[in-house]
Amino acid sequence: MDVTTLIDAVARIKSQADELTQQQIVDSLSRTLAEFTTSAENQVFAEAYSPSGNYTRLLLNDPQEPYQIVLVFWGPGRGSPIHDHDDTIGAVSALTGTAKEIKYIVTRCAGEQVKLTQGDEFTIAPGRVTPILPEDDKQLHLMVNEETRWAATVHVYLTAIHRYRQYEPAPDGLFRTAEISLWFDECGVGRRMPASTRS
Repeated sequence: MDVTTLIDAVARIKSQADELTQQQIVDSLSRTLAEFTTSAENQVFAEAYSPSGNYTRLLLNDPQEPYQIVLVFWGPGRGSPIHDHDDTIGAVSALTGTAKEIKYIVTRCAGEQVKLTQGDEFTIAPGRVTPILPEDDKQLHLMVNEETRWAATVHVYLTAIHRYRQYEPAPDGLFRTAEISLWFDECGVGRRMPASTRS
């Protein structure tokens, strides 16, 4: 599956979302994403890309579209803070390398601070997909590349995220929430991918 087919498939799922259950949406996204991330041609593109810094985030689809397909490059040992996804439905898989995901659950709110309990751990690899759902145990996570080489992950958000919350540890063992604007190093990259990655 090439990037244009991935974008078209996500657009189709988005257009049918009102008629589907959350599980049907996640299942459709997962099948599509697994096919995309196991494509050797897509992996070659990711391996050849030269990310800047230790972390690079590229929006593959057009920023005007109501969903987002994001390609993230993680330097060795780099990871994200604990964060949510603004209650969107989505899915994440690796295109190259692997990333460890740890889910978190909010177990108590105290004003602007919350108590978090660690949930499941999952190794994200090409073809292995983890869901993002509005439920308490499927919305918050952190990700980290524990390998000594770069990793690339693909994130599909069925509703475009513009702002989300990070959870920063406080001295008392609680976490303080901070609202963050989602940014991209480049937008619309998928439409400009080389023809060699398209079928």
